[in-house]
Amino acid sequence: MAKLVLLILLIGIPSVTSAAAWCRYPNSFLFNYAGRAYTTMRAAINACKRNAKCNGITQEPNNKNRYTERVGPQIQSWSPTGETSWAQCPTTANWCEYKNSFLYNYAGPSFTTLQDAQMACLANKKCNGITQEPNNNNRYTQRAGPTIHNTSPSGETSWAVCSAFGNWCEYKDSFLYSYAATSVYDNLQDAQRACLANSNCNGITQEPNNNNRYTLRIGPQIFGTSPSGETSWVLCPTS
Repeated sequence: MAKLVLLILLIGIPSVTSAAAWCRYPNSFLFNYAGRAYTTMRAAINACKRNAKCNGITQEPNNKNRYTERVGPQIQSWSPTGETSWAQCPTTANWCEYKNSFLYNYAGPSFTTLQDAQMACLANKKCNGITQEPNNNNRYTQRAGPTIHNTSPSGETSWAVCSAFGNWCEYKDSFLYSYAATSVYDNLQDAQRACLANSNCNGITQEPNNNNRYTLRIGPQIFGTSPSGETSWVLCPTS
């Protein structure tokens, strides 16, 4: 199941589509064709199960909404054409721990053990992480997030499914010095992908005075005194 670990930062936990244990991932795709295309999802999934090369299905809006067998195995959560993908739902996942952090908003019941909370979160399409609350008998709570805030006033600890694109922490009213590239971006996800591919980039700063564009920054220090109300993101520190 390791090859089916979720890429959660920007699409969240998938929704289960049927008892066959396949999960739906909006706005996503898997690389490379593994076989034929089909007019129905069920036919594509049945074919994929019989195909050793196939690790998922991607529906192509620009190809008469055909369902295509894909190699993958990673699910790419940034389809430029609004594709939708399906893959076998994970029963386990690799989780990253974030000390002194929290995610906003409850997404479901709380639990006495981390394992129970993680299993519930994977089955809950509203859940993007777990936050343990020291002031609530150390209960493990499902959280909607998806942003991880690493400024917990009560020393909370959070967990989110580790992403190939990394989990990013948000810093309000902050900036990083010096541009790491001349390109700017209209959305955070594109900026984060570009930053990970740029060895000079240590974070993202959104500029309200520049049409809210997302800029790659060298930093690496985060300054929490932005004169223009900027917001920044860097990869969350893991324990």
